Amino acid sequence: MKDSLGKYSDPNRLADVMALIQVLALDEHSHRSEEGLDSELQGPPRSTKSWTELAKQHPEFFRVKDSGTHRVSLLARHVIPSDEETEKRKFSIEFTGKLLEAAISLYDREITRKERWTNLIPIAVAILAGLFSIAVALLSR
Repeated sequence: MKDSLGKYSDPNRLADVMALIQVLALDEHSHRSEEGLDSELQGPPRSTKSWTELAKQHPEFFRVKDSGTHRVSLLARHVIPSDEETEKRKFSIEFTGKLLEAAISLYDREITRKERWTNLIPIAVAILAGLFSIAVALLSR
């Protein structure tokens, strides 16, 4: 999972993940092919080479079957109860919103984690400069 979180550092990744969540959550077809996703989303993702590859890189949201035509689906589709009348697994708008919020939260955490190191750089530079100053002072005696 750590590897998939690192993928959120791509500036286009969040938009691609959110687009894929919306299509797979709100469309009546719960499993999609690469061609179907390209058609529905009007082209490939901007952060990787294909929608299937994007789904594989984010197992926290998506499930990709090893074979078949319609390989990509939302992981949550396989655990929610099916509607008794239609026997289909439908998401509410609220649940879809929660999935989108989770994607945003993961993105925010990744950005915060990456920015944490930028705050330490000036401190490290100051410490190194101080150490070099002390070393120069001791060597010049």
